[in-house]
Amino acid sequence: MRVSSATGIFTRLQRALVVAFACLCPMVLISCNTDKGVTDETSQHAALRIVNLVFNAGGPITVFLDSDTVVSGLAFEGQTSYQQIGIGIKTIQPTVPSTSSNVVSSTVANFLGATNYTYVAFGPAGNATSILLNDSTVDPGAGNFGFRLLNASIGSGPLDIYITPPGASLDVATPVIAAVAPGSNSGFVLIPAGNIEIRVTPANSKEIIFDSLPQTIAERALIDGVIYARGSGRLVNVALLNIDNVGTGRIVNNLLAQFKVVNGSSVASPLNVFVNHELVLSNLPFTGASGYRKTAAGTPTLTVEATATPGATLLALTPNLVPATDSSIVLTGPAGALQSLVLTDNNLPPAVARARVRFVNSSTDVAAVDVFVNFSRQVASLAMNTASLGVEFDADPTLGTSYEIDFNVSGSTLTSLSLPAVTLTGGHSYSVYLVGSRTALAALVTQDN
Repeated sequence: MRVSSATGIFTRLQRALVVAFACLCPMVLISCNTDKGVTDETSQHAALRIVNLVFNAGGPITVFLDSDTVVSGLAFEGQTSYQQIGIGIKTIQPTVPSTSSNVVSSTVANFLGATNYTYVAFGPAGNATSILLNDSTVDPGAGNFGFRLLNASIGSGPLDIYITPPGASLDVATPVIAAVAPGSNSGFVLIPAGNIEIRVTPANSKEIIFDSLPQTIAERALIDGVIYARGSGRLVNVALLNIDNVGTGRIVNNLLAQFKVVNGSSVASPLNVFVNHELVLSNLPFTGASGYRKTAAGTPTLTVEATATPGATLLALTPNLVPATDSSIVLTGPAGALQSLVLTDNNLPPAVARARVRFVNSSTDVAAVDVFVNFSRQVASLAMNTASLGVEFDADPTLGTSYEIDFNVSGSTLTSLSLPAVTLTGGHSYSVYLVGSRTALAALVTQDN
């Protein structure tokens, strides 16, 4: 267990309390009898809270405990308060009624009396999972709060979390909790209460992939911090779940978002892109795509210039860059009528032997196209300036698998553009952009995660 110098050095007494904290409150299915937060403190009942962090599940979830409904209509990022349940061995099963499918596999657990539990379903649809946390409590002591971290960001790799006074530098800081692997949780640590800033980095890195506004945490509070994904292949978001009498909690939004730019325009020279008057992308050629760039979430002003005519704005836009998300901005049309298409990207990884492909009709004059993969139609009548949902294909995770992708004008049997050998690698997401005019179509394939 390591504690940032910015949060103060633990005293010997605090270190002893941390050890006691971990020993008295093991993770799941081990009880510490307590009077905090249980609806019925006898041995006949437990309490259960449900948190839905399954991205792109296809609709709100309903959760069953055996045959009883615990909650229905629970949207993404929604949570319940603690609800009284019976004790004993029970099965938790989340479903998505709108798709008649189970969002994750069932969980069988032995619920002990006078004990609180938090059940978190998380991950991308089709590759989601869950964890059950025992929310038994121990007093963190005066001046401190207790914090436990759950890494619910599938595909992110191990993560470090820094909890510091607002504005403290991370240059010489060490994480309060280090290298928590996806799908696992740490023990509790003690942290000085008061005003804090939360930052998350990949393990052993100082690259910030989550940053928060200042948060005020009361002394003796107990908190489960859940790191989860909103669709970005890099950035994460955080939920703070209070272990209290009710089971309150809140979403803490990332101050960061990511975007990339795809040049499908007919502007004669490469393009420069500015964010709030600062040059961030230079010399982006036709059918070129930038990598993702981190920026402040919100509605920055993006301006586009041709490298041949610096200072002359061809297009200005203010896209809504949602916290902890990735966006693609596709530029189309001529210099005198440049347009943009802003897409929200799903860059969470598919299963390891599958590749996800999104098709985008960003042509300038083809009203709709049909998309064929290995001569089988996968998308019908994809309208101009729209994107398909992700379509998954079998793909070797090491060598990749080759596919032919053909675009037909909708309803036509003639192929307007053929990509005879597109290699898809398992575990990755791709976008295929159709650009140009009907008489001069081109395509661009990007690997998005």
